[in-house]
Amino acid sequence: MNATGIGILGPGAIGACHARAIRAAGGRIVAVAGPKPAENAAFAAEHDIPRAYGDTAALLADDEVSAVVVAAPSPVHASLTVAALRAGRDVLCEIPAGVSLAEAELVARTAAETGRSVAMGHTLRFWAPHLEVRARVERGELRLRHVVARSLQLRQSNVGWTGKARDWTDSVLWHHGAHLVDAALWLLDAPEVSVHGRRGPAWTGSGSPMDVGAVLATPAGDLATLSLSYHSREPVSDYLLIAEDQTLHIRDGRLYGPDGVIVDSPGVAATQDAAIEAQDADFLAAVAEGRAPRCTVADVLPAMRVLDALETVP
Repeated sequence: MNATGIGILGPGAIGACHARAIRAAGGRIVAVAGPKPAENAAFAAEHDIPRAYGDTAALLADDEVSAVVVAAPSPVHASLTVAALRAGRDVLCEIPAGVSLAEAELVARTAAETGRSVAMGHTLRFWAPHLEVRARVERGELRLRHVVARSLQLRQSNVGWTGKARDWTDSVLWHHGAHLVDAALWLLDAPEVSVHGRRGPAWTGSGSPMDVGAVLATPAGDLATLSLSYHSREPVSDYLLIAEDQTLHIRDGRLYGPDGVIVDSPGVAATQDAAIEAQDADFLAAVAEGRAPRCTVADVLPAMRVLDALETVP
């Protein structure tokens, strides 16, 4: 049993994923906080959490909470993470670190100033297919020239992946774009890129662009071509990994090569659950051992800079 007392900020769908993952890693969840008392109580009962609070300040005043998972809506990720850091807690923050580069940089600065860690929920860095590709890149077995990645889904109504209505609006750029951009930079092993892209027009249903297309170019001339949409009635999430001598494909939670499946999985849901468990286990171990997590807010700032550049294109 891990002695670290975990507090969860946000009793929603992703908060439930973290609650299960923390339990699986032997973690101890001692409190949850959110603005809706009934949701807090139901979440606490479902996950056997002893205390539920109506606001962040109350949870952070709980001396048994030594680390925090920020699983609240994206627009408050930065403010909640900064509050937790200033209260002396290490943080696992769901993607994104903020909904602007300025917010992400504030989180990184606050972590440095307080001497606390911020692990980021860039879960694709813990997916088995992506880890295999990254390992081949690091060993020099795979020299990627072009990553073609797509994240396409239907989000025209304000409903999350569980089918539950939200009282906040998601961002195709800062949420799913953060997944896509960070994974592409990580697989290419390229923290610095030039950015070329376009955003679609603001949609009346959300007031924000629902489509983004981008090409990223590394100093060596390698490319990432990225497509994002909240208008797609055919859901697609995949990575085509093109080298001069081979092409690999990540789809359906599996890694495919020219001879078939390289990394198998029962499917996307199982791959994602395993990745969240590995990510949260690493966070708990990092807190217990006093080391940096495998994916910190500083690690994902290159992706946030790309998103910031895309925010300013037409």
